[in-house]
Amino acid sequence: MTKKRRIMGALLALSLSRGMAYAAPVREQAPVVLWPQGAPAWAGSLKIPVQEEARDGGQRLWNVSQPTLQAFLPEKGNGAAVIVAPGGGFRFLSVQSEGIAVARWLAAHGTAAFVLKYRVVQIAPGETEAAMHKRMNAEIGIEQAGEAALADGRLALRYLRAHGADYGIDPHRIGVVGFSAGGHVAGMLAHEARPEDRADFVGLIYGLPFTKVTPPIPAANLPFPPGTPKEPWLQPKPIPAPDALPPIFIAMAQDDLAVGQGVPDYYAKLFAAGYRPETHLYARGGHGFGMKGTGTTVDHWIEEFDWWMQQVLADKSEKRTK
Repeated sequence: MTKKRRIMGALLALSLSRGMAYAAPVREQAPVVLWPQGAPAWAGSLKIPVQEEARDGGQRLWNVSQPTLQAFLPEKGNGAAVIVAPGGGFRFLSVQSEGIAVARWLAAHGTAAFVLKYRVVQIAPGETEAAMHKRMNAEIGIEQAGEAALADGRLALRYLRAHGADYGIDPHRIGVVGFSAGGHVAGMLAHEARPEDRADFVGLIYGLPFTKVTPPIPAANLPFPPGTPKEPWLQPKPIPAPDALPPIFIAMAQDDLAVGQGVPDYYAKLFAAGYRPETHLYARGGHGFGMKGTGTTVDHWIEEFDWWMQQVLADKSEKRTK
């Protein structure tokens, strides 16, 4: 067998294994409009009317101005839910590989999933994507561009907590997984000022809070009592602080030129504050791999996220019973 045939065979096997994830029945519901009276104006909106537009065979959505939340429900759920926030630099949404495909996989494995379509910077009729990107960087900036997306994410989380019974989910078992720019939404929902407003767990897939200054990171644990040895191996088990951030999962390819510095820096700050986020640094995979299938180990990020999530949920259940 030639090397080319071996590679093609491996890719085919990977494709089939990922396709089998959708074998379990998944119920897809119509999207729910998050702002029934119309979303408020935002930094990226234009003064002229524009239409939402799907490009690249439906892979990317441009001019999203009516935020929605679409449910993908399992045949037999585990009571947990995940809001899926696609990426796209706040210019568009990679709605297929970082949205719908992720939601279908999670629902097929027992977790209710909800694809969040959040507002993005609008592109004018006839404006090229390059010109729009240049205008956005000059006039808006990525942090301000993400404000509307975060507002939509906050509303989505509140909506699910208020309507959990309608979907068979526990309002205290709702997480968010975000990709690239969607990682800003997920990350900021971990840093909400009030702990009760935060997501219950967060997945950052080649993304993080895109802010000039990292949001305040409260200490993960309460201080040790006076006289506690400084040597870590002599210290007692730490007691989690009541205002600690929720559990965080991080995944990134080490050849990612977009967030290859930001994600490790964010991890280091979390670690310094006492957190131990589940972290997967893949050898290669670049930026934006989502559920595309690259033929590398990065393709298994979602299984690892699911395993981690199940452990987080088990730990939460154990705490409740004590």
